Amino acid sequence: MKIITEDFPNDDEVLLDEISMTYYQNPDCTEDRDGDGQTITLSTRDGGGGKFIHIKTTGWSISDEKDLDELVKDFRNRCEIK
Repeated sequence: MKIITEDFPNDDEVLLDEISMTYYQNPDCTEDRDGDGQTITLSTRDGGGGKFIHIKTTGWSISDEKDLDELVKDFRNRCEIK
């Protein structure tokens, strides 16, 4: 058996269709520090034209846009998305 991430599987293959990861961080300085933290969920989606990354969050604070870039890079590396 071979696990693939693109195309349709042949007889000896299995397609990994969707991957989802949720990241968590503590509340930022403008929120109640005793409240729930912040989460961001990154998942793969394929609408028929190839995989793309879907982002879902109710709030995720960053002080530098490089932080968000690093988060997406981490997700891509763990999912082996090029």
